[in-house]
Amino acid sequence: MKMGWIRTGVLVGFFLSLIISRTMITPPIFTDASSTSNAEQSRQFSARLSERTDFENESTDLIANVFYRNLHNLYKSMAPSGASGMNVLWERNQAKVWYIEEQLPCEEAIIGGLVKDDSQAIAAGFKMMDWGFAHQDTDGSFQGTGDAFHSTSFFVEAVARSLLVIQQSPQSRQYAAQVAHYTPLVHRAARWMISPDVWNRGTKRNQPYTHRRYLVATALGLTGKLTGDQVLMNYGRQSIKDGLSLQLPNGVNPEKGGYDSSYQMVGVFYAERWVRYFPKDSLSPKVIAMINRALSWEETRITPLGKIRNDGNTRTAGQETTRSGKVKKVSYRSVFRGFADWASLTGDKKWEGIARRIAQYYIPNTNLSALKKWLLKT
Repeated sequence: MKMGWIRTGVLVGFFLSLIISRTMITPPIFTDASSTSNAEQSRQFSARLSERTDFENESTDLIANVFYRNLHNLYKSMAPSGASGMNVLWERNQAKVWYIEEQLPCEEAIIGGLVKDDSQAIAAGFKMMDWGFAHQDTDGSFQGTGDAFHSTSFFVEAVARSLLVIQQSPQSRQYAAQVAHYTPLVHRAARWMISPDVWNRGTKRNQPYTHRRYLVATALGLTGKLTGDQVLMNYGRQSIKDGLSLQLPNGVNPEKGGYDSSYQMVGVFYAERWVRYFPKDSLSPKVIAMINRALSWEETRITPLGKIRNDGNTRTAGQETTRSGKVKKVSYRSVFRGFADWASLTGDKKWEGIARRIAQYYIPNTNLSALKKWLLKT
């Protein structure tokens, strides 16, 4: 019996050492945007990124079979009207405020549905969009939504990206009518965001939160790409520049004057979407360098077993509550997404290994045996 325990301990130690060694690979070369050689390498890297569509990246094994594994969870609590999240309670007069961002699951439902060829999920995503746009005013705003500018930026990004991915997918002709229907609606919402008074108030309110720069940039940039609106693109680039100016030398993108291992990755995955759609933009080499620095810092917050540390976080260590009043916790889905997306875009096994460790720790049925198989295979 004693020897059995020793053998088990040795085996566990062996695989833990493999996990740790996987995280100590030399960091990617795109870490110093001020270096001429690294800037040139970043430009070459940007050109390679343009060879794959967003739909193709979402269809990779790591994302398709982990992130989209339970699509029905995105809409199983959706109201018959299409209301999602706490908007369901608002419809029932059980909440005082509704938020357009609560319709955000439409993006995952539609894109995941396209990847998995799940028409039910796609239909649910469109129904969530319909509920949102049913509350849109003629000026493009969503009158009555809480935190109007920030909440709208989430929904605009979700809709614009969903429509772009539909156009890239094998089902593009099947859903062409929906793309044509929603495009002017999301365009109107994005245009509302950049109206002078709205923009000034919104960006001022966003100041303490670095991740919001990348969210706003991607929302406007993707809508600009969808509609051919260069003005939206210009505002998106302005927001990107603002975000880049805030990163600290150690890779932290500050949130409320400090670091946060959850919101760091929300900003990162929106920045990754910018790079994915605009790989040849003159700002993209700097965004690539920012992402690599940000991921390298985030890696220090991941334990060998894949747990995400929240000690010292400024927002998700018990200080803030969600829209529904629950204490905010680290979003493992956001952290997984940041590493998994960059692994998909770059082919870098280091980031893939970290993403798989996070999945193994947080997602049920992602067991140690599957992790061992991946380690041995690579």
